[in-house]
Amino acid sequence: MKQLFSFVFVILISLSTVQAQTDSLSQSTPEGVAQIIFNAAKTGKFEQLRLICHQGLDTDGDSKQICTVADADKKSQASFAAYFSTGKIVGDVLIKGGNAKVVILFGPDGKKSESLIMLKKNEKWYLVSF
Repeated sequence: MKQLFSFVFVILISLSTVQAQTDSLSQSTPEGVAQIIFNAAKTGKFEQLRLICHQGLDTDGDSKQICTVADADKKSQASFAAYFSTGKIVGDVLIKGGNAKVVILFGPDGKKSESLIMLKKNEKWYLVSF
């Protein structure tokens, strides 16, 4: 009985860890969108970046470049990976209505500061300015 309890406990912990990882790579929060960017840079799975821009929103050129990295040449993909694989969120995310500002550090040394500006549409957050 003790072994069964231990087994069930391990399964529950594993499932909660998987759910936490899934939540962190979700467009349900501005932080999740930033994590999608960082994760794509770390893993080379650039296809997921296509989801973080919405064609119905006014997205700036830099943001469009991020969202189309999957279609870029290998040199551009490598540059994206070098700059965003070190990325991290700093400070609190500022959310006002359907607008959000996420301050990040990124760059080859992870020390370059920039803001990701996002809009919420249909319960998902989308990158509109970088």
